[in-house]
Amino acid sequence: MKYRSLSACLLLSAAYPQTLLAAEPAPQLETVHVSAERKRALLHGEELDAAQLRRARGTGNADIFSALPSVQVNNIRNEAGAIDLGIRGLQGEGRVPVLIDGSLQSTHTARGYQGTSDRTYIDSDLISKVSVEEGASNGAFSSGAIGGLVQMRTLGVEDVLRPGKDFGVLLKGSLYNNNKMPAVPGDERDQVYYQLNNGLSPRVFNNGSATLALAYRQPGLDALLAYSKRRTGNYFAGVHGYEGYPEAVVSRGQEVVNTSYESDSLLAKLGFALDDAQRLKLIFRRHRQQAGELLAAYWYKNSNDKNFQELPPGVESMPQWALGSAVVHAYSANYSYTPSDNKLIDLNLGLWATEADLDQHNGLWAGRPGASYGDQYMHAYNNKRHGFNVLNRSELDVLPLSLSYGLAFQQERTQPTSRYTEQPRTLEASRNGVRNERSLFANAVLSYRWASFSLGTNLHGSTTRDYSTNLEADYVPKLDLTGQVDVHLAKWLDVYAKGGRAYRTPSLYETTTSSEVFSYNPYNPLRPERSLNLELGLKASFQNVFRDQERIGFKAAYFDNKVADYISSAWLDRTPGMPSWQGNLTFLNYDKVELRGYEFGLDYHSPSFFVEAAATRYLEPEVCSVNQATRRDAAVCNLNGFAWSLIPTRIPPKSVYVISAGKHLLNGDLTVGGRWRYHSGKTNPADWLKGTGAQPVLELASERLVDLFIEYRLNKQVNVNFNVDNLTNRYAVDPGSVISMPIPGRTIRMGMEARF
Repeated sequence: MKYRSLSACLLLSAAYPQTLLAAEPAPQLETVHVSAERKRALLHGEELDAAQLRRARGTGNADIFSALPSVQVNNIRNEAGAIDLGIRGLQGEGRVPVLIDGSLQSTHTARGYQGTSDRTYIDSDLISKVSVEEGASNGAFSSGAIGGLVQMRTLGVEDVLRPGKDFGVLLKGSLYNNNKMPAVPGDERDQVYYQLNNGLSPRVFNNGSATLALAYRQPGLDALLAYSKRRTGNYFAGVHGYEGYPEAVVSRGQEVVNTSYESDSLLAKLGFALDDAQRLKLIFRRHRQQAGELLAAYWYKNSNDKNFQELPPGVESMPQWALGSAVVHAYSANYSYTPSDNKLIDLNLGLWATEADLDQHNGLWAGRPGASYGDQYMHAYNNKRHGFNVLNRSELDVLPLSLSYGLAFQQERTQPTSRYTEQPRTLEASRNGVRNERSLFANAVLSYRWASFSLGTNLHGSTTRDYSTNLEADYVPKLDLTGQVDVHLAKWLDVYAKGGRAYRTPSLYETTTSSEVFSYNPYNPLRPERSLNLELGLKASFQNVFRDQERIGFKAAYFDNKVADYISSAWLDRTPGMPSWQGNLTFLNYDKVELRGYEFGLDYHSPSFFVEAAATRYLEPEVCSVNQATRRDAAVCNLNGFAWSLIPTRIPPKSVYVISAGKHLLNGDLTVGGRWRYHSGKTNPADWLKGTGAQPVLELASERLVDLFIEYRLNKQVNVNFNVDNLTNRYAVDPGSVISMPIPGRTIRMGMEARF
């Protein structure tokens, strides 16, 4: 109820802003058609603007990436509201770094037998823009980024202020149905027998979100302060298509346990123009959350109650653990110096730090003494990252040549923070180590009217120290090389070729030990991954072909990502000193992982309607390992990976399509449209996680989902929106899921956004 009342108050204040602010009359602005002003976001699969983010928002933070078929989200419904991204099938352990306002925020999280995740914690309501770079590159954060790079920009002064104003207020609010906060029992044994709710009236809007942002700008100074809160309960599964998932645990229309989420976030930005050439920007972000999640072995229904009596007819129960917590603090400072009279200097200095304190159900023997149910996995640890980067750009007069070069350093430290330190442990549940990474990079771009040529290098290495064993892993610097040629065949047509070789040294998690399921074994040393990337493509754009204010874009590309010595988990032969009962669950350099395919993009925008279509079509992947093939008497190479590795979840479905279309009415004030999404089926190894008690997804059915959106501009200051996610109420499981946790069924979202 409190969210319903809060959002109603926001909507009333937006519709009648004179009751809040005695401001001067707003200047009359010309009508702007949304479609004509939008950037070519999906044409290149690289950018999502505010409108696209709003339409794809969903109720989970990672839902915003559902508009990009080349981007995969790992285990999206069972990651405690966090985001774990991959690009073109390459994912995890730093292969796709996620930057937020120029700082790296990523936390390695153990997930039991289902492996690890590379989590980013943020409330998506604070994000105003997302940029995706596909393939390896060279820059301050590109070391190890063999899959690509994702950059998120949070709300800025320009997102809040209206034209001509120096002070502004942004209000956003939303309500949604199809969810209910779980009444989690205090006793851990009772949590195992949580009784499921079987459906919820679509008229019940239990939870939602609210955001307030203040912005101020004067010559030489700009400031922003924003606060966002989000609350959603366990959602309910869809109904139609249930028969396509023979491994399903949750019934059609039933409550999906351990999916509730509650967060509050604070964002502060302060920018100074020290003079005409110098600028300093300071950013602080705090994110606090409580969220549900579950280890794969506990995804089941009980056949009886806690007293071993039969359950009453119509009553079912599943484990619903107490919510875990995450608190993230992020800091960054950026200084730039760009003298107007010297093209050789465009200097940028960056300092950043992130700190995450986590207390979640992810560690074995980490909970309170005597715990034997969910509490035994309550895992408290701290993950800190900090670094700096120096970058300068130079433009030469004698040649149309642009140079950028610099250096970067980052350190990651993780350690246990369990409050139950009196328990003697040979190994802590959490990793306890530190990793230092350093790099030198340089890029050159030679530009002519008819073509441009670029060449980049990045020399980087890393050192890891494991405080549990006092062992050190030192990886000597490796040299990345990338190049690209763009040829401008016509004003409307470009073709390009991009290729490179890049390395990824093993991560902190992959080179340290703990009592978690998978640990580094010095008898099985790891080599850096070596990636060879190739991309060939064309881009075409047309203006005003059939009518004024019209834009048409087309993109086609072929890509081939081949990774030698790919690192993933494995079950290997025992090594000296291991007890007979213990399996060697560690990490292995798989001989090769190759992912190839095609991408297509088409968009059409006019004042009356728009269509955006994107598709990724993968050719047959190839996963090779002589070691694992010998152990299992199997072929050296296959299409979907080997049991006990994370590779099966990383391989995307063969086909992924997304089509969005909308009609503009009432001079552009009203937009009505929808989105259609499709992915093909997928098969995982038959003996995947066999013997662990987990029930992994072995066969993923193909799926078609439809979403609806309506957006209306009440006036120059206020917009309202109405969304229906999963319009046809499908029962479906996301690609990348380890267990058969279904997506939310039909969900209605109502929201508003106002600027004063």
